[in-house]
Amino acid sequence: TYSQKAASLDNPVAKKLLQIMEKKKTNLSVALDVTTKSELLRLADQIGKSICLLKTHIDTVEDFDADLIQQLQSLAEKHEFLI
Repeated sequence: TYSQKAASLDNPVAKKLLQIMEKKKTNLSVALDVTTKSELLRLADQIGKSICLLKTHIDTVEDFDADLIQQLQSLAEKHEFLI
């Protein structure tokens, strides 16, 4: 199982990812390559409950600001996924 594999790892990020995968029963990761803050946050919130990992190209978000980082972190905590 993922949790058995996680127990044998030293890397805390790898361990956390496997624990999330076990808990949520998913290994789905998604790349959101969008150009607006609102679209990125909307999609992350919509799919968050179904994924274990979210990948972004944050440098392509045209209206990037520090608030985006905080909101993404909040969504990651709310839906329990890694960024």
